[in-house]
Amino acid sequence: MLDVSDTRRAFSAYLDRLIDGLTARPDVTGLVLAGSTADRARVDEWSDHDFLVTTVSEQAAETMRTNLAWLPDAETLVIAVREGPHGLKCVYENGAVLEFAVFAPGELLLAHANDFEVALDRGGIGAAMREVAAKPKPLGSTSPEAHAQLFLAHLLIGVGRARRGELLSAGQSVRSHALGSLLALHRSVVVGGADARLDDLDAYRRLETVHPEFAALLERALERDPERAARSLLYLAVTHGVTAWRGWPVAAERAVRERLGWPMDSPQ
Repeated sequence: MLDVSDTRRAFSAYLDRLIDGLTARPDVTGLVLAGSTADRARVDEWSDHDFLVTTVSEQAAETMRTNLAWLPDAETLVIAVREGPHGLKCVYENGAVLEFAVFAPGELLLAHANDFEVALDRGGIGAAMREVAAKPKPLGSTSPEAHAQLFLAHLLIGVGRARRGELLSAGQSVRSHALGSLLALHRSVVVGGADARLDDLDAYRRLETVHPEFAALLERALERDPERAARSLLYLAVTHGVTAWRGWPVAAERAVRERLGWPMDSPQ
């Protein structure tokens, strides 16, 4: 494990070079640091550089997305792949990771953000980011009622596929889709679930720090085969207060249990 102080110095040194390079470009109008790149007290050896770049035109933005020579040490990149119309994920030969997006004028408002720092502002970037940060987060775009129903539906679908022999698809339904709905639901309806230390853009992040016992039990559940994992997730929903929520769809739970042959009085 690397020394934290050395890691943070190297992290900041790279960031300084990035800021200097972008500041020297007349086609760049702004640079916004996000996540731990903005809150550098959280930086450790596994932290990525997360940032947003704004440009003077769509042509300038697309040029920067396709020609990455503007990145420090670009010649040592071993992965550089597009994610959607604006984003890229890059990896250097030393294992350092970048996750960033490049926007044309007006497109910055498409972003989502929690922690951020405006490192370069040639007009309107700070105001736009305040608007971005104030937007409802993606986790809040689906209601608790919908998450509860999705959780149960993904359990049913996943177990059905497992019993058919489609174990990879079953695992995805249970360990990814059902788990994601359960995490969002736990955050929404359980007292103390929505701790401010959790990442409000990603339901999976920092659960081990905030709810270590719950996270450990979830991890243990996910190590099981798809059907046993599914039953364990439902058991954890019961034992950690999710099903005590007054909006919990009791009839839907009963239907799923009956279809799968899981007794109502024996959740695990």
